[in-house]
Amino acid sequence: MLQIGNKNYEVNGQQKQMDTVALLKESRTFVPVRFVSEALGATVKWNANIRTVYIDMNGDVAPSPEPTGGTVKYYDGIAFNDVTDVDPYGRIEIEKLKEFLLKLADQLRFVEENGKNYIECTYPAKPEGYEWGLGITVFNKDGTYITYSPIGRNPKWLIPSEGSFKKEASDIANINKVKLINIVISLDHPKNESLGILNIVYYMDKSEMRAKFVPESGTIPSENYSETFNFKKMFQW
Repeated sequence: MLQIGNKNYEVNGQQKQMDTVALLKESRTFVPVRFVSEALGATVKWNANIRTVYIDMNGDVAPSPEPTGGTVKYYDGIAFNDVTDVDPYGRIEIEKLKEFLLKLADQLRFVEENGKNYIECTYPAKPEGYEWGLGITVFNKDGTYITYSPIGRNPKWLIPSEGSFKKEASDIANINKVKLINIVISLDHPKNESLGILNIVYYMDKSEMRAKFVPESGTIPSENYSETFNFKKMFQW
């Protein structure tokens, strides 16, 4: 039994104490992985080199694997090995790709300030040679739509492809006329195809909210994040 903000906890009626506390942040509860795992009978080991926690319910954790070759660098907390995190065709591995896509999504916001609507984002750091792709399409109830992206002819709808930006959505004066927002996030390399995108769909009346990894190939399974994705954090219009 854990209590938010309290170092004391209880296991089968026995009082114990942690060196940290459980946290409640943005409607999610964060608990210390070691204390909770060990209380449930697991063995926990930490590999500082690749910033990975290994949890084994059998009590016997095999030695943590080290990357074979390559160089590990960190991009806003995401570890990337330029050899082991790339497939034989030079494409970023699927699970690592998902990490980067979700990181960008976590830093994208639709905010309202002083009666004006803004799109703001801070692009995460990325491995050398890769480029962010971000497309935001706002569909109105009357069938019209606006697409914000780094490419296009209308400067009112252009957004940067790196760094930070805060773009006023000047053509969206009345949020009540907006039906839904569709977002496509990609991490591309000019020399290699991407293995997939992150697609986020948000209906303004909250009748439907989706966040899903969509693979480029039918041989790779999709992954749905809708139940865990923080839509409230992203959409504040």
